[in-house]
Amino acid sequence: MHIYWRIQQDLNCLGEKIIFHDPGFIRRFRQWTRKNAAGLAVAEGFSLEDMLRTSLN
Repeated sequence: MHIYWRIQQDLNCLGEKIIFHDPGFIRRFRQWTRKNAAGLAVAEGFSLEDMLRTSLN
């Protein structure tokens, strides 16, 4: 799943968007991102406190 996340990030930098259509893949990708949220936050430059902070929006 890391490779798909990385491709998605690279496409975001180019202004493109990737859309997955397979419901099983979408579910597994969502589970993977939740499981690895702390590592992804570090990779994106966010702190864990920023992720856990409640939003007023």
